[in-house]
Amino acid sequence: MKSLASLVLANVLLLLLLRIKTTKSVHHVNWTRSEIMDPFGLYLLEWKVDNKEIIFTTTVNTRGFIGLGFSYRHGKMAGSDLVLAWVDDSTGLPNVLDCHGHRDGNGAPIQDDTQNYTVINGYQNATHTVIQFKRALETCDPDDLVITSDSMKVLWSYGDKDPIHGNHKGHSKNRGWKNMHLLNPHFKKPAQKDAKIEQWDVTVKNITIDASMDTIYWCKIFRAPDLKEKHHIIGYEPLLTKESSTKHPLIHHMTLFECDSYSGSDPNAWDVWGKTVGAVCNSDSLTPHDWNSCITPVATWGKGGNGQFLPEHVGIPLGGRDGVKYYMLEIHYDNPHAKRILDHSGFRLHYTKKLREHEGGMLITGITVSETQMIPPGQKLYRNLGICGPSCTGAVFPESGIKIVSTALHSHAAGQKMKLRHVRDGKELDRIVEDDNYDHNFQEIHQLANETTILPGDYIITDCAYETLKRKRPTLGGYSTKQEVCLAFITYYPRIDLASCYSMTPVKEFFENFGVHGFYGINMTDVENSILYNSDLDAYSTATVFPNFPPGGDLNDRENRIAIEALKHAKEFSEVSEEEIVYKNSTLNKLIISDPAEFHERTFLTHLYQLPWSEPLFTRRVEQAILTGKHMTFCRTSKESVSVPPEIFTYPNFTNLVKPASHCPYQQYFEMYSGSSCHLTALPAITLFAAIVALCCY
Repeated sequence: MKSLASLVLANVLLLLLLRIKTTKSVHHVNWTRSEIMDPFGLYLLEWKVDNKEIIFTTTVNTRGFIGLGFSYRHGKMAGSDLVLAWVDDSTGLPNVLDCHGHRDGNGAPIQDDTQNYTVINGYQNATHTVIQFKRALETCDPDDLVITSDSMKVLWSYGDKDPIHGNHKGHSKNRGWKNMHLLNPHFKKPAQKDAKIEQWDVTVKNITIDASMDTIYWCKIFRAPDLKEKHHIIGYEPLLTKESSTKHPLIHHMTLFECDSYSGSDPNAWDVWGKTVGAVCNSDSLTPHDWNSCITPVATWGKGGNGQFLPEHVGIPLGGRDGVKYYMLEIHYDNPHAKRILDHSGFRLHYTKKLREHEGGMLITGITVSETQMIPPGQKLYRNLGICGPSCTGAVFPESGIKIVSTALHSHAAGQKMKLRHVRDGKELDRIVEDDNYDHNFQEIHQLANETTILPGDYIITDCAYETLKRKRPTLGGYSTKQEVCLAFITYYPRIDLASCYSMTPVKEFFENFGVHGFYGINMTDVENSILYNSDLDAYSTATVFPNFPPGGDLNDRENRIAIEALKHAKEFSEVSEEEIVYKNSTLNKLIISDPAEFHERTFLTHLYQLPWSEPLFTRRVEQAILTGKHMTFCRTSKESVSVPPEIFTYPNFTNLVKPASHCPYQQYFEMYSGSSCHLTALPAITLFAAIVALCCY
């Protein structure tokens, strides 16, 4: 393994030296990105964005062709946007060819009808080929993808021969793809000579994940390094055991939280906890109550990500006399393939005593993790959203606001589109982050090219869209990957006493949206308390505690007693998807409807399952009722001395952001119907006919 790493490093250094020899330069741009594409360090891709053009430079260990491609939903050549580049062996001239892959994936790349790539320069020597070329971000060519800041799969390949005589064959055993945010900047670790950088590894030790464990959250307490003076965290990287970085990694995500260890707890207890291996998170019997004070995030990582380094003017505080003394690492293990491993994963934090200009922090926003977040089955796109409103931003944000430098979007497998929206004075401003091709297997942090200022009184809306076409039952909110979340981890400055800002549909309104007004054996207030405080419904429900008595009514009410006993033994109640333990153990599966009478033989979960979700008008009505109805905001502060009460409010009235119309002919007809089955690639070059096609699709 060490020799392979040395080989890769040597290859990378050689590529960079060769790159310096490129004779023709490009004009100044805002940032430059580079990425080693292959596992052996033989393919270097560099790119720059200049106005509405993207400029690529490929430096590859070959004298043959170089392939580059783009795809949104897969890493295969089929249907992808491709380009082939090479230096002609006889003339020494560089060439680029605009191509696309066969729809069925077979055969050589097909040359586009329109050439949208322009060669800037290129050369080859005895071992390598270097070619620089450019294209517009939006070419208006139906065979080219629009390059945006969305998550994208970038394909790479190379071969030992030039394409000749019309043969565009780009197949090669030397090929692959990488997930990327092509248009986002990438803040890098500063050079050691610029700032003395130290490291703190925060990892679990010898945590056994057994084959019987499907989803588990594990928490471990750590004592901070003994730093007499304040330092700044400037970045962090994940440290993953080998088994956790394979094709089916066991770790879904990790978060490191600060702990407010001075909230009336015994300081000596924290040291004891720090010496243990940890415990299952949020367990009443295993996790000390004081751990609930560990709520302010400082580092987050999701599957497929690489951590982050902060811009040069921002650092997160660490150490010092008044600094945080204890941290909690939370790891979400997801084990659907029933593996058994010994895990040592966590974070490597990079910090320096050279303090930066601004002190930053991290907060979480989105939808409160709760089963009241619901996505119906069989949906191509269905939206949920969480709102952080003026009750929080107005109470906690400084007058000059905060500046967002990066955002990590987080949902589970059903997530397809995510965006962080910004509303001020009744008008939606530019999106803070938007990813219309969200991939839960690529949870890389979006670093912003332009910092976004959020002022007191502004709204931050986390807007998520899900696809459940293959699912037969409703998907509920929850921590398991079989459930869903809608969250955004925001890195910002200046630092404030805010850990998170969530919202959810108020519990009573949630049930009323589905025509339900009461349950047997428990009143709506107790249902609300059970859901809000994640407490056991059995503690409130006489239906469970006294199964032989008719709950919530006359003990001689024989009809109620018989109805409940019969329902508890009915298939819908006792065998709801036995293989899906999460579904069967749902709180909503324990609530037996009493009002209205026509639903009284159902649990609420069975009621959801029986609703006509295949009817688009019904589904859209429910979706809009939840989106634009009442929301309940929770503003969790990092210190107990700062308290902001929850607030229930109606969805704010504002003017939606209207994106600039595409400059491409015909494209505008399809932007309104992004859910249709039509594709721009099928459009003819006649405006009137294009409009008719769009209307037919609608």
